[in-house]
Amino acid sequence: MPENQSADIPTPSTFEDLGEFLSAEEVPAGLIEIQYQGLPLEILNIPSDSDITLVCFHGAAEKDVRLPWFLGQGVTAGLPVNRIFISDPSLRKSSEFNLAWYAGSREQPDLQATLADVVRRIVRETGGYNVMFFGSSAGGYASLALSRFFPTSLALAVNPQTSISRFYPGAVERYMTYAWDMEGKDMSELPASVAHDLVPAYSAGFSHTVALIQNAKDWFHVQKHQLPFVDAVGGSENLYMLMDRWGPDTGDGHIPPPKELIRACFEVLAACGGDWPKGLAECGFQSETTRRDVKRRVLDTAPAPAE
Repeated sequence: MPENQSADIPTPSTFEDLGEFLSAEEVPAGLIEIQYQGLPLEILNIPSDSDITLVCFHGAAEKDVRLPWFLGQGVTAGLPVNRIFISDPSLRKSSEFNLAWYAGSREQPDLQATLADVVRRIVRETGGYNVMFFGSSAGGYASLALSRFFPTSLALAVNPQTSISRFYPGAVERYMTYAWDMEGKDMSELPASVAHDLVPAYSAGFSHTVALIQNAKDWFHVQKHQLPFVDAVGGSENLYMLMDRWGPDTGDGHIPPPKELIRACFEVLAACGGDWPKGLAECGFQSETTRRDVKRRVLDTAPAPAE
Protein backbone atom coordinates (compact mmCIF):
# COMPACT_ATOMS: atom_id res chain seq x y z
CA MET A 1 0.00 0.00 0.00
CA PRO A 2 1.23 3.56 -0.65
CA GLU A 3 2.67 5.04 2.54
CA ASN A 4 2.49 8.78 2.01
CA GLN A 5 -0.68 10.17 3.55
CA SER A 6 -3.21 12.48 1.95
CA ALA A 7 -3.65 16.12 2.81
CA ASP A 8 -6.98 17.43 4.03
CA ILE A 9 -8.57 18.21 0.69
CA PRO A 10 -12.05 18.45 -0.79
CA THR A 11 -13.73 15.31 -2.08
CA PRO A 12 -12.34 14.70 -5.57
CA SER A 13 -14.13 13.82 -8.77
CA THR A 14 -12.99 10.24 -9.18
CA PHE A 15 -12.47 8.09 -12.27
CA GLU A 16 -12.02 4.34 -12.01
CA ASP A 17 -9.39 4.25 -14.72
CA LEU A 18 -7.64 6.38 -17.31
CA GLY A 19 -9.98 5.33 -20.11
CA GLU A 20 -13.01 6.56 -18.19
CA PHE A 21 -11.39 9.97 -17.74
CA LEU A 22 -10.19 10.35 -21.32
CA SER A 23 -13.60 9.40 -22.72
CA ALA A 24 -15.66 11.45 -20.27
CA GLU A 25 -18.13 13.87 -21.84
CA GLU A 26 -16.98 16.62 -19.48
CA VAL A 27 -13.90 17.28 -17.38
CA PRO A 28 -14.85 18.62 -13.94
CA ALA A 29 -13.21 21.63 -12.35
CA GLY A 30 -11.52 21.14 -9.01
CA LEU A 31 -9.75 18.11 -7.66
CA ILE A 32 -9.61 15.10 -9.99
CA GLU A 33 -8.43 11.62 -9.00
CA ILE A 34 -7.83 9.00 -11.68
CA GLN A 35 -6.95 5.47 -10.66
CA TYR A 36 -4.19 4.28 -12.94
CA GLN A 37 -2.26 1.05 -12.61
CA GLY A 38 -2.34 0.98 -8.83
CA LEU A 39 -1.54 4.61 -8.08
CA PRO A 40 -3.78 7.69 -8.27
CA LEU A 41 -3.24 10.52 -10.73
CA GLU A 42 -4.18 13.59 -8.68
CA ILE A 43 -4.84 16.82 -10.54
CA LEU A 44 -6.21 20.20 -9.54
CA ASN A 45 -8.04 21.71 -12.52
CA ILE A 46 -8.89 25.43 -12.38
CA PRO A 47 -10.34 26.61 -15.71
CA SER A 48 -10.59 30.31 -16.49
CA ASP A 49 -12.08 30.56 -20.00
CA SER A 50 -8.64 31.39 -21.41
CA ASP A 51 -6.76 30.41 -24.57
CA ILE A 52 -3.68 29.81 -22.41
CA THR A 53 -3.20 26.87 -20.04
CA LEU A 54 -0.53 26.80 -17.34
CA VAL A 55 0.55 23.36 -16.08
CA CYS A 56 2.54 23.33 -12.82
CA PHE A 57 4.83 20.62 -11.43
CA HIS A 58 6.52 20.43 -8.02
CA GLY A 59 10.05 19.43 -7.10
CA ALA A 60 11.31 17.52 -4.07
CA ALA A 61 8.72 17.18 -1.31
CA GLU A 62 9.80 18.40 2.11
CA LYS A 63 9.02 16.25 5.14
CA ASP A 64 6.00 18.34 6.15
CA VAL A 65 4.37 18.12 2.70
CA ARG A 66 1.21 16.05 2.55
CA LEU A 67 -0.01 14.57 -0.69
CA PRO A 68 -1.43 15.49 -3.09
CA TRP A 69 0.85 18.49 -3.46
CA PHE A 70 -0.24 21.25 -5.83
CA LEU A 71 2.65 23.69 -5.76
CA GLY A 72 2.33 27.14 -7.35
CA GLN A 73 -1.23 28.06 -6.44
CA GLY A 74 -0.13 31.24 -4.65
CA VAL A 75 2.16 32.71 -7.30
CA THR A 76 -0.38 31.94 -10.05
CA ALA A 77 -3.50 33.09 -8.18
CA GLY A 78 -5.75 35.37 -10.23
CA LEU A 79 -3.89 34.91 -13.50
CA PRO A 80 -6.23 34.97 -16.53
CA VAL A 81 -5.20 31.46 -17.56
CA ASN A 82 -6.49 27.94 -17.11
CA ARG A 83 -4.39 26.30 -14.39
CA ILE A 84 -3.55 22.63 -13.98
CA PHE A 85 -1.56 21.39 -10.97
CA ILE A 86 -0.29 17.82 -10.92
CA SER A 87 0.99 15.88 -7.90
CA ASP A 88 3.65 13.27 -8.71
CA PRO A 89 1.91 9.89 -8.26
CA SER A 90 5.14 7.98 -7.68
CA LEU A 91 5.52 9.61 -4.25
CA ARG A 92 2.43 7.68 -3.14
CA LYS A 93 4.50 4.48 -3.15
CA SER A 94 6.64 5.19 -0.10
CA SER A 95 7.67 7.89 2.35
CA GLU A 96 11.27 6.71 1.96
CA PHE A 97 11.84 8.98 -1.06
CA ASN A 98 10.67 12.48 -1.90
CA LEU A 99 11.70 13.05 -5.50
CA ALA A 100 10.56 11.28 -8.67
CA TRP A 101 10.77 13.80 -11.55
CA TYR A 102 7.31 12.70 -12.84
CA ALA A 103 9.31 10.01 -14.64
CA GLY A 104 7.15 7.14 -13.45
CA SER A 105 7.51 3.95 -11.46
CA ARG A 106 7.28 0.19 -11.87
CA GLU A 107 3.49 0.55 -11.74
CA GLN A 108 3.41 3.47 -14.19
CA PRO A 109 6.34 3.11 -16.64
CA ASP A 110 4.52 5.24 -19.21
CA LEU A 111 3.68 8.09 -16.82
CA GLN A 112 5.13 10.87 -18.98
CA ALA A 113 3.02 9.98 -22.01
CA THR A 114 0.01 9.34 -19.77
CA LEU A 115 0.20 12.77 -18.15
CA ALA A 116 0.45 14.28 -21.64
CA ASP A 117 -2.81 12.50 -22.52
CA VAL A 118 -4.45 13.85 -19.35
CA VAL A 119 -3.34 17.41 -20.10
CA ARG A 120 -4.57 17.11 -23.70
CA ARG A 121 -8.00 16.03 -22.49
CA ILE A 122 -8.29 18.97 -20.10
CA VAL A 123 -7.05 21.39 -22.76
CA ARG A 124 -9.63 20.06 -25.19
CA GLU A 125 -12.29 20.80 -22.59
CA THR A 126 -11.17 24.38 -21.91
CA GLY A 127 -9.93 25.37 -25.36
CA GLY A 128 -6.70 26.70 -23.85
CA TYR A 129 -4.47 25.31 -26.57
CA ASN A 130 -1.54 27.62 -25.85
CA VAL A 131 0.06 25.46 -23.17
CA MET A 132 2.80 26.56 -20.80
CA PHE A 133 4.57 24.01 -18.58
CA PHE A 134 6.24 25.32 -15.43
CA GLY A 135 8.35 23.85 -12.67
CA SER A 136 11.51 24.31 -10.64
CA SER A 137 14.34 21.80 -10.15
CA ALA A 138 12.74 18.35 -10.62
CA GLY A 139 9.56 20.17 -11.63
CA GLY A 140 11.65 21.94 -14.22
CA TYR A 141 12.75 18.56 -15.52
CA ALA A 142 9.10 17.54 -15.77
CA SER A 143 8.23 20.71 -17.68
CA LEU A 144 11.01 19.99 -20.17
CA ALA A 145 9.94 16.36 -20.51
CA LEU A 146 6.17 16.90 -20.87
CA SER A 147 6.37 19.92 -23.18
CA ARG A 148 7.96 17.69 -25.84
CA PHE A 149 4.51 16.17 -26.40
CA PHE A 150 3.04 19.59 -27.34
CA PRO A 151 4.69 21.08 -30.46
CA THR A 152 3.50 24.66 -29.86
CA SER A 153 3.97 24.75 -26.10
CA LEU A 154 6.36 26.62 -23.83
CA ALA A 155 8.52 24.96 -21.17
CA LEU A 156 9.42 27.46 -18.45
CA ALA A 157 11.99 25.59 -16.35
CA VAL A 158 13.67 27.05 -13.26
CA ASN A 159 17.07 25.61 -12.22
CA PRO A 160 16.07 22.33 -13.90
CA GLN A 161 17.78 19.00 -13.98
CA THR A 162 18.20 17.85 -17.56
CA SER A 163 19.39 14.30 -16.86
CA ILE A 164 18.18 12.47 -13.77
CA SER A 165 21.30 10.34 -13.47
CA ARG A 166 23.46 13.47 -13.15
CA PHE A 167 21.59 14.54 -10.00
CA TYR A 168 22.86 13.73 -6.50
CA PRO A 169 23.46 9.95 -6.30
CA GLY A 170 21.55 9.43 -3.05
CA ALA A 171 18.34 10.89 -4.46
CA VAL A 172 18.70 8.89 -7.68
CA GLU A 173 19.34 5.68 -5.75
CA ARG A 174 16.28 6.20 -3.56
CA TYR A 175 14.16 6.82 -6.63
CA MET A 176 15.39 3.67 -8.34
CA THR A 177 14.93 1.63 -5.16
CA TYR A 178 11.50 2.78 -4.01
CA ALA A 179 9.81 3.80 -7.27
CA TRP A 180 11.14 1.02 -9.49
CA ASP A 181 12.19 -1.72 -7.03
CA MET A 182 15.56 -1.63 -8.81
CA GLU A 183 18.05 -1.17 -6.00
CA GLY A 184 21.60 -0.86 -7.30
CA LYS A 185 20.47 -0.70 -10.93
CA ASP A 186 21.51 1.87 -13.49
CA MET A 187 18.94 4.17 -15.10
CA SER A 188 19.85 2.75 -18.49
CA GLU A 189 17.93 -0.35 -17.41
CA LEU A 190 14.64 1.56 -17.17
CA PRO A 191 12.00 0.94 -19.85
CA ALA A 192 12.38 2.83 -23.11
CA SER A 193 9.14 4.67 -22.29
CA VAL A 194 11.01 6.67 -19.61
CA ALA A 195 12.81 9.80 -20.82
CA HIS A 196 15.40 10.01 -18.03
CA ASP A 197 18.02 11.94 -20.00
CA LEU A 198 16.67 14.91 -21.93
CA VAL A 199 19.95 15.88 -23.57
CA PRO A 200 19.84 13.24 -26.34
CA ALA A 201 16.05 13.59 -26.49
CA TYR A 202 16.33 17.30 -27.28
CA SER A 203 19.40 16.97 -29.50
CA ALA A 204 17.22 14.94 -31.86
CA GLY A 205 15.24 18.15 -32.45
CA PHE A 206 12.32 20.03 -30.93
CA SER A 207 9.72 22.44 -32.27
CA HIS A 208 8.30 23.89 -29.07
CA THR A 209 9.77 26.78 -27.08
CA VAL A 210 12.08 26.29 -24.10
CA ALA A 211 12.91 29.02 -21.59
CA LEU A 212 15.52 28.28 -18.92
CA ILE A 213 15.65 30.38 -15.77
CA GLN A 214 18.97 29.58 -14.11
CA ASN A 215 20.54 30.93 -10.94
CA ALA A 216 24.12 31.73 -11.92
CA LYS A 217 25.21 30.82 -8.36
CA ASP A 218 23.83 27.28 -8.69
CA TRP A 219 27.11 25.93 -9.98
CA PHE A 220 26.14 22.27 -9.63
CA HIS A 221 23.15 22.70 -11.95
CA VAL A 222 25.03 25.01 -14.31
CA GLN A 223 27.82 22.42 -14.72
CA LYS A 224 25.89 19.16 -14.55
CA HIS A 225 22.63 20.14 -16.24
CA GLN A 226 22.57 23.49 -18.03
CA LEU A 227 25.89 23.24 -19.87
CA PRO A 228 25.35 19.68 -21.21
CA PHE A 229 21.91 20.79 -22.39
CA VAL A 230 23.14 23.91 -24.18
CA ASP A 231 26.07 21.97 -25.62
CA ALA A 232 23.44 19.85 -27.36
CA VAL A 233 20.90 22.51 -28.37
CA GLY A 234 22.40 25.91 -27.50
CA GLY A 235 21.85 28.47 -30.22
CA SER A 236 18.53 26.92 -31.25
CA GLU A 237 15.96 29.47 -32.34
CA ASN A 238 13.52 27.83 -29.89
CA LEU A 239 15.74 28.17 -26.79
CA TYR A 240 15.84 31.19 -24.46
CA MET A 241 17.66 31.88 -21.22
CA LEU A 242 17.36 34.16 -18.20
CA MET A 243 20.30 34.05 -15.79
CA ASP A 244 21.00 36.12 -12.70
CA ARG A 245 22.13 35.68 -9.11
CA TRP A 246 19.45 35.21 -6.47
CA GLY A 247 19.55 34.40 -2.77
CA PRO A 248 22.24 34.62 -0.09
CA ASP A 249 25.92 34.31 -0.92
CA THR A 250 26.24 31.17 1.21
CA GLY A 251 24.79 27.76 0.34
CA ASP A 252 24.68 25.84 -2.90
CA GLY A 253 22.81 28.47 -4.90
CA HIS A 254 19.94 26.18 -5.87
CA ILE A 255 17.46 28.97 -5.20
CA PRO A 256 14.67 30.14 -7.51
CA PRO A 257 14.26 33.81 -8.39
CA PRO A 258 11.94 35.96 -6.27
CA LYS A 259 8.26 35.15 -6.64
CA GLU A 260 7.74 38.69 -7.88
CA LEU A 261 9.92 37.96 -10.91
CA ILE A 262 8.11 34.70 -11.65
CA ARG A 263 4.75 36.40 -11.25
CA ALA A 264 5.77 39.21 -13.61
CA CYS A 265 6.81 36.62 -16.23
CA PHE A 266 3.50 34.80 -15.86
CA GLU A 267 1.55 38.02 -16.33
CA VAL A 268 3.40 38.88 -19.54
CA LEU A 269 3.16 35.35 -20.94
CA ALA A 270 -0.53 35.16 -20.05
CA ALA A 271 -1.12 38.18 -22.30
CA CYS A 272 1.04 37.18 -25.28
CA GLY A 273 -1.55 34.95 -26.98
CA GLY A 274 0.88 32.10 -27.40
CA ASP A 275 3.55 34.24 -29.08
CA TRP A 276 6.17 32.88 -26.70
CA PRO A 277 9.25 34.56 -28.26
CA LYS A 278 7.57 37.95 -27.98
CA GLY A 279 6.54 37.35 -24.37
CA LEU A 280 9.95 36.02 -23.37
CA ALA A 281 11.73 38.98 -24.94
CA GLU A 282 9.50 41.32 -22.95
CA CYS A 283 10.42 39.38 -19.80
CA GLY A 284 14.14 39.90 -20.44
CA PHE A 285 15.09 36.45 -21.72
CA GLN A 286 18.03 36.30 -24.12
CA SER A 287 18.19 34.23 -27.29
CA GLU A 288 21.97 33.74 -26.99
CA THR A 289 22.18 30.33 -25.35
CA THR A 290 25.51 28.64 -26.13
CA ARG A 291 28.09 27.49 -23.56
CA ARG A 292 29.97 30.72 -24.15
CA ASP A 293 26.82 32.74 -23.45
CA VAL A 294 26.24 30.86 -20.18
CA LYS A 295 29.79 31.46 -19.01
CA ARG A 296 29.58 35.11 -19.99
CA ARG A 297 26.38 35.49 -18.00
CA VAL A 298 27.96 33.85 -14.96
CA LEU A 299 30.80 36.38 -15.14
CA ASP A 300 28.50 39.34 -15.82
CA THR A 301 26.36 38.60 -12.76
CA ALA A 302 29.29 37.93 -10.41
CA PRO A 303 29.67 40.45 -7.57
CA ALA A 304 32.39 43.02 -7.88
CA PRO A 305 35.61 42.10 -6.03
CA ALA A 306 35.99 43.67 -2.61
CA GLU A 307 38.24 46.69 -2.56
